[in-house]
Amino acid sequence: MTYEQILQIFKQNGNKDLECFNNKIVNSGVPKIGCKIPFVRGIAKLCKLEEIESFPLHAYYEVDLLRGIVTANCKLPFAEKVPHISAFADTIENWAVCDCSTIKVPVSERRLYYDFFCNMLPCEKPFVCRYGVVNLMTNFLDAEHIDNVFLQLKRVADWDNYYVDMGVAWLLATAMAKCREATKLFMEGEALHTVSKFAYNKALQKMRESFRVNDADKEWTRTLKRSR
Repeated sequence: MTYEQILQIFKQNGNKDLECFNNKIVNSGVPKIGCKIPFVRGIAKLCKLEEIESFPLHAYYEVDLLRGIVTANCKLPFAEKVPHISAFADTIENWAVCDCSTIKVPVSERRLYYDFFCNMLPCEKPFVCRYGVVNLMTNFLDAEHIDNVFLQLKRVADWDNYYVDMGVAWLLATAMAKCREATKLFMEGEALHTVSKFAYNKALQKMRESFRVNDADKEWTRTLKRSR
């Protein structure tokens, strides 16, 4: 489909209330049309990567989101796909496009993707870094990788950027639900020195808000809040 066709479909299915809501929470100057994310995902199934990459950047939030979803889901081997992922990640300018465009990593390419996402963490572009963080969270919070994921957080270059810190907090809270013991050891030890105070305390807050963390562990989080 052409850009004009995509834009017409989005505008025909936009919602003014959702447009206003997204303007408040996405924190981006890119214009919004007000389409629901599942609708954008449905349109993404009809689009080709080479078409999407020719569309103008940051003309509309939904078009940026469409590009991310199509890029993430395209069926290409690792070596062919990563240039497209890197090019997309370099364009991200808000958390919603970042977080809705994660990749489901094929089992056969897990090692390659793990290294690729880890190498995004030192990037000083906050949404490239966050994209690495949320993809690690989505694919690699398991017994095989958890300790090394925590070790890789030392490489984050942009601590105290709100969106980077919140991405790391989200990862840590999710890790608590999936790898409880390893996460508790990390939070009681190395995280005190390697994770920013804001990200650390936000992670504790998110653990307390999680339905997947038990009451005893929620009480445990109250003993760890950092003041510096």
